[in-house]
Amino acid sequence: MMRRLPLFLCAVAFVGCSQAQTGAPDAPAKAPVMTDTFQHTPTPPQDRLVGIAYSTWHQNKNWGTNSWGTPATGAYASDDKAVIQQHARQLQAAGVDFVLEDWSNNIGYVYDPAKKRPDFDMIEGATFTLFDEWTKLRAAGEKTPNISIMAGVTGAPAAADDGRLQRKADQIWNQFVANPVYRPLVQMDGGKPLLVIYVNTPSPFQNGVPKWNDSRFVVRWMTGYVTEQSALRTPDLISKYGYWSWEDRGPQTFPVVDGQPESMVITAAVRPQGKPGDRYYIPAAPRSNGETFKRAWARAREIGPKYALVVSWNEWHKGEQPTPEISKDIEPSKEFGNLYLDLLKQEIADFKAGR
Repeated sequence: MMRRLPLFLCAVAFVGCSQAQTGAPDAPAKAPVMTDTFQHTPTPPQDRLVGIAYSTWHQNKNWGTNSWGTPATGAYASDDKAVIQQHARQLQAAGVDFVLEDWSNNIGYVYDPAKKRPDFDMIEGATFTLFDEWTKLRAAGEKTPNISIMAGVTGAPAAADDGRLQRKADQIWNQFVANPVYRPLVQMDGGKPLLVIYVNTPSPFQNGVPKWNDSRFVVRWMTGYVTEQSALRTPDLISKYGYWSWEDRGPQTFPVVDGQPESMVITAAVRPQGKPGDRYYIPAAPRSNGETFKRAWARAREIGPKYALVVSWNEWHKGEQPTPEISKDIEPSKEFGNLYLDLLKQEIADFKAGR
């Protein structure tokens, strides 16, 4: 079975992303409060949180030529209870506060037993297993990260207006937030569940963020490579409309909310843009034995965002990660062992200590 469409279609150059879109500007609804000058001070260390992107699309038969490498546990299905428990223990020990579970391609999916859709059935079905197993661990006295589900209007920007996004938000609310068993695991922000929504890369909303909002949640919008979407950032890499970035090339961007940096992405490597010889070619930033990962964390310590978002734990898809050296998953692997999990633990400790 073919995997769902990759989260980002990076063969598309982001040159020209700054051009204005047709129609009226996209005015944000309850957008982050930002000063005109974007003045900011670091978030106090005790208020800093670390999230990590988490995938639940894996089926045993999907591994092999479509994967950049092999997990240390070997191939697994995302609803494997033993693997889910192991992930909880590994991430908790590293200091991760929550996982950002990737539902970014699920906007049109509604479970129907008469219409088997293995990828999406696994993605959303394994979410219940994730909540169930981590709830059991907590009941047994263990600690686990929290869980935040990342929705998306990938390839369907109209979904923000035609009711599809609202239906997906209602589903997330009804299945997880309103469930008294699951609610303790839901990642909160100021007393409300955090709902990150991916809009595609480049963003189809170049003049702001979509008007859609749901006051039950703290809503944040995400695109990839804000660094290369000049309409969305200032020259000094501040995200003008509050967009979080899934990946960035070079020093990372960040939005400023209430005078403090809000989020910054951390990756172990970065893919190239285009091909050598192209006018807008940008070379890859390979893993380099952890140096790219360390460099990203150094900027996070310098700026001091509220959220450091590590991308990613376990996507494994070769389409976005062409080789082990230009891959960004940090789940222990046969290729790298525990190197990146160990680095993650140390970097999180330094980030939260304000070192």
